[in-house]
Amino acid sequence: MKKNLFVIVLAFWIGGVFPVWAEDSPKKEVSPVASKPVNKTHFQLMQITKRKLIIQKELKELEKKTSSKEVIDRIGSLNAELGNLIENYEALATQIPKEEIPKDQPEEKGWLVELYEITEPILNSLRELTERPRKIDNLKAVIVDLEERIKTYETARKNILALEAAKLDFPDIIEKAEKGLLSSSEIQIKFREDLAKLKDQYNPEILLVELEEAQRNLKKFQTSNKNIFSLVGESIVQFMSVRGRNLFVALGFLFGVWWTFTLAYKSVESKTHLLSKVKRSSQKLIKAVYHLTALVIAFSAGLVSLYIVDDWLLLSLLFLVLVAIGWTSRQFIPKFLKELNLILDLGTVREGERIFYEGIPWLIKKIGFHVILHNPRLEGGIIRVPVGKLIGHSSRSFVKDEEWFPTQLNDWVLLDEDIYGKVVSQTPEQVILKNRGSRRVYMASEFLTLKPRNLSSGYLIVLKFGLDYSTQNKICDDIPQLFHSGLEKNFRDKMECHPPVIEHFKVEFDHAGSSSLDLIILASVDGGHASEYYSLQREINKTLVAICNAEGFTIPFNQMTLTMAPDLSAMNSLHKQEQKN
Repeated sequence: MKKNLFVIVLAFWIGGVFPVWAEDSPKKEVSPVASKPVNKTHFQLMQITKRKLIIQKELKELEKKTSSKEVIDRIGSLNAELGNLIENYEALATQIPKEEIPKDQPEEKGWLVELYEITEPILNSLRELTERPRKIDNLKAVIVDLEERIKTYETARKNILALEAAKLDFPDIIEKAEKGLLSSSEIQIKFREDLAKLKDQYNPEILLVELEEAQRNLKKFQTSNKNIFSLVGESIVQFMSVRGRNLFVALGFLFGVWWTFTLAYKSVESKTHLLSKVKRSSQKLIKAVYHLTALVIAFSAGLVSLYIVDDWLLLSLLFLVLVAIGWTSRQFIPKFLKELNLILDLGTVREGERIFYEGIPWLIKKIGFHVILHNPRLEGGIIRVPVGKLIGHSSRSFVKDEEWFPTQLNDWVLLDEDIYGKVVSQTPEQVILKNRGSRRVYMASEFLTLKPRNLSSGYLIVLKFGLDYSTQNKICDDIPQLFHSGLEKNFRDKMECHPPVIEHFKVEFDHAGSSSLDLIILASVDGGHASEYYSLQREINKTLVAICNAEGFTIPFNQMTLTMAPDLSAMNSLHKQEQKN
């Protein structure tokens, strides 16, 4: 307990707390000699020396005892205290704070060190390229550091020499209770030895030599005649003379092995016809596995060639490229697997089937890294789409004679029963209609949503014609027959030509309207006369009116029917009469 209390008191004393307290305390007198700065430091160093010797003797005694938990703990605490005393001794003697005293850091070899060892050839090459500017910067930093250290060492050495020059004796340092453990001469000898070691340790002469050498080297590099262009040129020539040759050899091995495997596959495919006997999806799977294996073997051959020529720079560089590719592709692996599924013809989109892509039907001709889609009805109807864009789509087997597009070039179409024109262009992007010099442009997918009616494949003209109610007794049988005969007579030349413009007419009673009895007239027209769609309608209407004029039929017009409101006064009188009754 006594010793522990002494250690605590000594620590505060060394830290500068107790010296101040001791100067202010009236209970203890301090000699005038010890009040001076050098003498005070000398006194503190003697106290530390005494404590170090006591700890060392106690450690020797503990080492002789049987090992136990108490003994091991005591040895650990004493060693820790001894280390702190050594640091305090150095700090007091040199007057340098403990935090600024240089210490040797233990070397730890972690994963960063391992990574550095792998990439060391690359770093060495980069170091060679930037050797001159880096050396200049390093020398400047070394010169600044040496100048600071020389100043610090000179201060430390000055303080140590002042302590050596002081010849003081402190017989009262060793207390009576410790006279049996230490002697005054023993403390003095230990004290002088430690000061001598520190004086050698903080000798600035060696640093001055290093400073002169660094300044001389800096001047040498700064006066060099080589500019940046000559240095870069020399680096490129040196690289191409050695590394370039090795790289060429590695690439030769890589492409040579790849070409050999590819040629062997093509020979087997063309001469033996073995692959033609298996399914298309199995063929693609076999081809993919084969080429992947060939790529791995070819790349390995390139790496082995670099290993044989001992080019660790290029080998490390290729290794880093592989690591970078693997690291950056980790988030693309799920998408790549889906794409691979489609490429191998094992997904929801398969070759030889029909698919709707961007609102247009397509035939899937081939699936690879790009999918080839074909629509035979469109101009430029072959497009290439990245396979990734078809992820999530589905295809189906197409039906024989199934339409790939509702129109062809030069067809006449009717859109929404209003827009009429001739198809002068239809591509995967747009459809252009032309009528009497005007042109309408539609997106191909938009064109399909307008429900185009292709008149060039044949069409039916439907007209409604109303007669007055005075013809009611003839409207069902006689009048339809009369109109049918008149139409056939008027259009006989269009019906008897080859091929006929109008194939046949049909006239029937449709329904009784509010002001007329309506007939429906149907005319089946050949698709070759699609450009006459509106002119034929007008001609048929003209014929119908001519028949009415010849037969004296009246063509009614739409009438407005009015319903009069009842007389309110009459209603009121009627209501009163009912109440009386």
